[in-house]
Amino acid sequence: SRPTEVLLAPGSTWEYTFVNPTADPNWNRSTGVGGDWSAAPAPFGNLTDGDFRFATPWPADGNREQDDLWLRTEVDLTGFDLESIRWSLGVDNGYTLYANGELISREGAEETTYRWEYAGDFAEHLLSGPNVIAVALNDWGGYTAFDMQITGRRSVVPLPAPLWLLGAGFLSYLGLGFSRRRQS
Repeated sequence: SRPTEVLLAPGSTWEYTFVNPTADPNWNRSTGVGGDWSAAPAPFGNLTDGDFRFATPWPADGNREQDDLWLRTEVDLTGFDLESIRWSLGVDNGYTLYANGELISREGAEETTYRWEYAGDFAEHLLSGPNVIAVALNDWGGYTAFDMQITGRRSVVPLPAPLWLLGAGFLSYLGLGFSRRRQS
């Protein structure tokens, strides 16, 4: 069995904005920092007490204009079995997950979350090669956080046909050599 690999590690860098980008129909289909977008590592959050530290601040202070967060990143799936690709995320409170602009999953719980609480697959929405993963996050004040990981297995790589043919030809050559010796 092929081992599972982490394709998008927790703490990876994402493009993000606190300004609603949905007027642009391609916000969740392409990457490239510009306009209101910045780039920074996850986890995003606002709790800085005790052992909890976040790489990128997410204000989420109850001001509805500033509490929502949009993120996007690119994940290259060249050489991976697309059916094995799984996502896991933790977020407080709601999320909408997209792959290449297609809706994958949506939850809107107003409760405390735990890491990797939400998980699933991408169904048929992935491509071999670069894929844009985007997430729209909602928060309604209080403590908040977000991080995500994506895992999968490499594809089985069959030998190219010319190598099979070469091997078959070599075996045939050996077979002919043995048959000639017996005829002498």
